[in-house]
Amino acid sequence: MQCSTSLKLIPVLILSFTLSACGSGLSDTPPMAPVKGVVTLDGKPLTTGTIQFTPDKDRGTTGRMALGGIKEDGTFELMGDGAQVGHHLVSIECYESSAFDPNQPVNQAPKSLIPLKYTDPKKSEITAQVQAGEENHFTFELKTSVKSD
Repeated sequence: MQCSTSLKLIPVLILSFTLSACGSGLSDTPPMAPVKGVVTLDGKPLTTGTIQFTPDKDRGTTGRMALGGIKEDGTFELMGDGAQVGHHLVSIECYESSAFDPNQPVNQAPKSLIPLKYTDPKKSEITAQVQAGEENHFTFELKTSVKSD
């Protein structure tokens, strides 16, 4: 009789260990926070483009980057859960859209509407610190007249 009771406990123990292992895996996920903001170019809203937050390894933040689209009014919101809590290098891209030309077999490279410096997270000189439990709202003011190293 005791043997069968002990055998009945084995599935319960296995389930307990499995659930505790799954729970500890969740705590290893870096904390995320929503991020919103506005991007301007020479004081006017940037009306299109994308923004990227890249974790700054040199300041102790590692992991995946976060992306968001820039709307017509210059506002953006990073997709999904936002960005990891920590320090980030920020880059912004904004290209002129052109119609497809079937007579031109090779597409021309798109023209950037902002200085190329801003498209490289290591050269943009734009940083952001995302904090847990805070309103992470950033304003990034781009200028057309910048040095592009």
